[in-house]
Amino acid sequence: MSDARPPQNFKNAFFFNIDNDLTYFPFNKDFGPLNLAMVHRYARELARLLRDQSYSENRIFHYCSSQDPGDKMVNGAFLMGAFMIIILKMTAEQAYDRFTPYHSVFKPYRDASKGTCFYNCTLLHVLQGLEYAVRFGWYDFRTFNVKEYEYYERVENGDLNWIIPNKFAAFMGPIENRDAHHRYGHHPNKYVEVFKNIGVSKVIRLNEEKYDK
Repeated sequence: MSDARPPQNFKNAFFFNIDNDLTYFPFNKDFGPLNLAMVHRYARELARLLRDQSYSENRIFHYCSSQDPGDKMVNGAFLMGAFMIIILKMTAEQAYDRFTPYHSVFKPYRDASKGTCFYNCTLLHVLQGLEYAVRFGWYDFRTFNVKEYEYYERVENGDLNWIIPNKFAAFMGPIENRDAHHRYGHHPNKYVEVFKNIGVSKVIRLNEEKYDK
């Protein structure tokens, strides 16, 4: 449900909103999708809410604002679709079909770089990626360490995420000398410490080096 104001005058209903609780922090014109820690927290709390006997007689609604240009709507749909995949064991296509009336208004995601985005990453694409992660055990709702994920995701702690747990991690390239143009990033020596802690033994560089090889 999306509207300019919170819904009112509904009987036997419980409404909740996460617009200001689970928020995406953009680099440029990007607006999502929300990260795996937020997906996990959302799925966990909604599952708890559905089990709560206090709400057994209520219909539960997730509503979001319609005042932005669609960012919150597609991010809210992503969270709900993720819940269907993780908890209700639906496929990505089945979850996406639940939003058929809104397909035309869902904005495609874009990359975080400046300038023109040359591809559209749709809501369905993101849900399909999550479905594969669940299927192959790369994300397990029962064992996912949300605190560890949030720790290493922070720029000051490495800006690092596991793509395939304990096999393949992605991180921000090291920067030896920070200046006005490179305010963020870590010295290569800092990453050596991080990699020893998490068991990474081999590094492949995909971008231009900003350190003394």
